[in-house]
Amino acid sequence: MGNAYESSLAVPESPGSISALATPALATLWGDWRPFAMAGARLHEELSRPELYARICVRDPYFALSGVRVVGDGELTAWVPVEQEPGAEASPINAAEVGRHLAILGSCAASLVNPKEGQHYYLARRARLERLHEGPLPRATEPLRGTARAEFRERRTATAHTLLASAQGQPLFSLEVDYNVLSAAAFLRLFQGARQDLRREPRAEREPRGTPADFTALRQNPHRRSPPLHGHERDGECLRATMGPLSAELCKGHFAMHPVLPVAVVMSGLSGLAGTLLRQLVGNASARYLVSRGEVRAESLAHAGETVTFGAHRQGVAGRDHRFYCWASVEGRLVGVMELTLTCLE
Repeated sequence: MGNAYESSLAVPESPGSISALATPALATLWGDWRPFAMAGARLHEELSRPELYARICVRDPYFALSGVRVVGDGELTAWVPVEQEPGAEASPINAAEVGRHLAILGSCAASLVNPKEGQHYYLARRARLERLHEGPLPRATEPLRGTARAEFRERRTATAHTLLASAQGQPLFSLEVDYNVLSAAAFLRLFQGARQDLRREPRAEREPRGTPADFTALRQNPHRRSPPLHGHERDGECLRATMGPLSAELCKGHFAMHPVLPVAVVMSGLSGLAGTLLRQLVGNASARYLVSRGEVRAESLAHAGETVTFGAHRQGVAGRDHRFYCWASVEGRLVGVMELTLTCLE
């Protein structure tokens, strides 16, 4: 963890002491590093999107953070929007959306300590999520506060430790992410076969810029909705579904000219499928649950034009906790796996 005993990471306008809100899981996760302990720390200037886009390769609308500020060496804070409805998850924000925003924030933090200058791709290869809040909570009605600290362990790998809290400072989720880090040139060499010209139509055949249709297209954000799974098939304690063929629109912002399905969208599809299976197994179509913990491992990328098969299998039950093993694949090629624990509230 480095010399993290006195971090300057802070939540602005946080009333009271964060230690009164911290759970044992939070103390175990952060150890001596207290990300909200120094509430009076002076924040640096806010980083603009152009400054961040010069370092990372995701773009809006997939990138949706605001107020990104440097508060230490490889340490950032940001405001995190809640774009999706939590659905059956009884949390202020669904776990997959937590993964999306915090993984991006972690990549921004890693970009600050990257020994090499320039734009890089931060490909999440492993992520570990843990719920820190107790019991059900309503959907957040205001932006949440994200924090991240990152470090490079090897030349091409980085790790980010991140935390999501309410605007008032209540810890909600933690996420640790490991990245494979590629320069823009290396990424283009490796994935040149997946390059797609996203402007299929010549500019002259489209309406001129500034028309209502153009503004409508700019406002479209596929990441405000859950992944569109279809063809659900149940076999005992296993449920399968498919998504695709993937459109470039579904991958919007991830990445320019190389549209690939984000790991967070894979996680969203898998956790949603596990939740659907849970409701079927307990015989309650309106049952609510909490995502208590999850571990995701990315094995390969799913490209626009491919069809992804999702699967969820319940492995065991302990009280209200249901353990699932989930996977996603493209024609037998594994895209990612996830071990997930859902706590049923009904």
